[in-house]
Amino acid sequence: MLCTTVTRDDLPRLRELFAQANDTPYDLVRVAEEKCFGRGVSGEPVVTVFGDFLGCAVTCGKYLRLLAVHREHRRQGVGTQLVRDAYARGARVVGAEGGNYFTPGVPLSIDYFAKRGRKTAETQNLIADLRGGQALLPVPGAILAAGGQARVPVLHFIRREFGEIWHFEAQNARALHYIEHDNKIAGFAAHSANNKGLGFFGPTGVAKHLRGRGYGRALLLASLADMRNEGYEQAIIPWTDALEFYKKSCGATIHERFATFLLDSAP
Repeated sequence: MLCTTVTRDDLPRLRELFAQANDTPYDLVRVAEEKCFGRGVSGEPVVTVFGDFLGCAVTCGKYLRLLAVHREHRRQGVGTQLVRDAYARGARVVGAEGGNYFTPGVPLSIDYFAKRGRKTAETQNLIADLRGGQALLPVPGAILAAGGQARVPVLHFIRREFGEIWHFEAQNARALHYIEHDNKIAGFAAHSANNKGLGFFGPTGVAKHLRGRGYGRALLLASLADMRNEGYEQAIIPWTDALEFYKKSCGATIHERFATFLLDSAP
């Protein structure tokens, strides 16, 4: 059997597969369209399946964004064939696709790529409870919501201070908040930029010369309060090593750890 390319018309079949293939703690079925067909910084993704939807791979440029194999068809070479096909199309980095990611790597509990690639980094997702505690503090009055045309200068600030990838993410965010210093934008926080509907926070950042003033914490709490008001009971804070900051600011704890891998050759 060969790997074949599929389209949005195949979303129902892809969702059926993901319901039987996802080993992460997040709902892949709910964000299937975003993860399979949403643009990345590198452009449009390519979605392939093996056989009669026994497995699926999503690539975008050099990134292998997603690999899923039906649990009843594992250890039969399905994943290997999908990875070979992805490698032939230029995919080299497993996970860690800045701009459009489901998870920032492979969960450490999964050893599939440990035998097929070279581990290059580890990171973690955090989780914050929005039902009580510090996330229930009033939103600081200095925090502003960026809606409509107000988004334009905030997005310009993000591109200038943090680069194209964060700008790409933030422009897709459902909500943007920002804070000013001397009437100039000093920092921002976004949520629902990736994995919409799953309660993902970020990206967020404060201009380097204005850090240490509490702006980052204020932005975080404002964004979490907005998420709580939308009905989320918890927030996922992805792809960060700033555990102490988030622990002190909103009581966040480690939810899942991930590793990224580099494919030096086809498996």
